[in-house]
Amino acid sequence: MIRRLAAFAMAITLMTGGFASAWDPVEQEPEPFPPPDAPTPDPDAFIIPAGLYYVTDTYVADVTTSYGATTTYSTTTVHESTGTYARVLGNVDTGASSAFDGMAFNGRGALTDGRALAGTYYENFVLTASGYVPVSIVFFRDDSETRRSASVPSPWPGATAATTISAPGTTAVPPPALTTPAPSVVPQFPTMPPTPIVPGTPIVPGTPIAPVDPVLRAGVALAPDGPTLPSAEVLRGRSIQFWPRAFANDVVVPIRSWRLVSVWPDQISASSGSLEPLTAQWIRMPEPDVRWSLRFEITTEAAPRALLEAQITVTVRSPALID
Repeated sequence: MIRRLAAFAMAITLMTGGFASAWDPVEQEPEPFPPPDAPTPDPDAFIIPAGLYYVTDTYVADVTTSYGATTTYSTTTVHESTGTYARVLGNVDTGASSAFDGMAFNGRGALTDGRALAGTYYENFVLTASGYVPVSIVFFRDDSETRRSASVPSPWPGATAATTISAPGTTAVPPPALTTPAPSVVPQFPTMPPTPIVPGTPIVPGTPIAPVDPVLRAGVALAPDGPTLPSAEVLRGRSIQFWPRAFANDVVVPIRSWRLVSVWPDQISASSGSLEPLTAQWIRMPEPDVRWSLRFEITTEAAPRALLEAQITVTVRSPALID
């Protein structure tokens, strides 16, 4: 009996140890490593740069044209969108230096006297998964120069120009003034008032003819001696000069004064003037298919009391800068 109890106790002990050492796949399986964090883009890269706008006109080439004695330096574009963005970096005057000189892919150019051209620098951007990425810088030329005659006509035959030369430490003595011969005395005879010409009336030789008032007209050009234009396309951020011009019987006559009587662009040099042009600049883009109409009132030396009107229609484009 005792042997049977000892054998039974031994069996219970063996069974308990077997259960304790059994493998539990659920409890023993190692926990998986946490997945790595996905990279997040830099939020600063998607901040829109100041002044950025969507482009609608693409750079084509730099153009140099001559009309009479004036040579104009400009940039041509084609009206299309390439999905890029741009902003104005700054305007620069003739001969002035800029921090962006040497950075534009098309260069800047110079006048015949070596001075750098005036114009506007633009920067081009593309939108990628990493944000707005600058691509290139381009220079849009906006300048002109007028050749002057090498010789100046003398006030009368035989007269010569006088030059004053002074040595260091001496006082320059002006040359003697040129004298004009005394005019000869011309006898004055009473004159009859001019007789207006009536259509169908024969003209009698010796009959004074009344002068006919000239036919006056006015217009706006983009150069001091350029042709008058009914419309023009300009680039956003670019300074454009508008030259009021007047004609009497299709002959150019001097401008006495001009005044802008229409709505104003975003920036203008002045609202009125005489010999100087109107310099205008558009910063904001108008609504699609909206055109600006610049209307001037002009007076001339040929007819100071006559008030002429001139008008030009302007379409503003956004330049695309692609090299």
